[in-house]
Amino acid sequence: MTDDLADRVIGLFERIHPLDRVPRAGFLLRGVADPETVAAHSHAVSLMVMCFVEAHPGRWDFRRAVGMALLHDLSEAVLMDIPMPAADAHFRREKQAAEQAILEGLFTGFPFAADMAALHRELTEGETPEARLVRGLDKAQMMVKVLCYEAEHRGRLGEFWENPANFNDYGLPEVSRLFDAVCARAGRPRPR
Repeated sequence: MTDDLADRVIGLFERIHPLDRVPRAGFLLRGVADPETVAAHSHAVSLMVMCFVEAHPGRWDFRRAVGMALLHDLSEAVLMDIPMPAADAHFRREKQAAEQAILEGLFTGFPFAADMAALHRELTEGETPEARLVRGLDKAQMMVKVLCYEAEHRGRLGEFWENPANFNDYGLPEVSRLFDAVCARAGRPRPR
């Protein structure tokens, strides 16, 4: 590792450092005290993606899928966590453009900056199998967390189970089965 690369890595981690303190706003707004952080969520999504990719050899590209999962919320170190309903209703395109610009800024000067920018853009566009997997598992991780919080009697989370957008499997039967299992575990119907 060159000194320049070492300095860039340290700088990157200094900039994303807030992620382990940024709470997931949707849970906070619904009365979950001390909810998971964006960093914890990103770690869980990455682990979930890794499990699915490993369980289905040849179905998805490991590096691209796990890379997208690791990158997917890095921009929230700057933007914070903006709950989906508000962001989608008022400034979806602007938020996506800001996230892309922030992500690109985080990796400026790295020899692989263009690759990271392309991975993030691919995820945002959501057209490739890997992007659809990560996007679906991002939702699935949220619903598993809702299941856990309800088991602990934390928050007012009923509306999560009523919103079909929270169960978007992006056309992947593997993700659909996971949502079905989450709903079965919760004893709730899956909204369509």
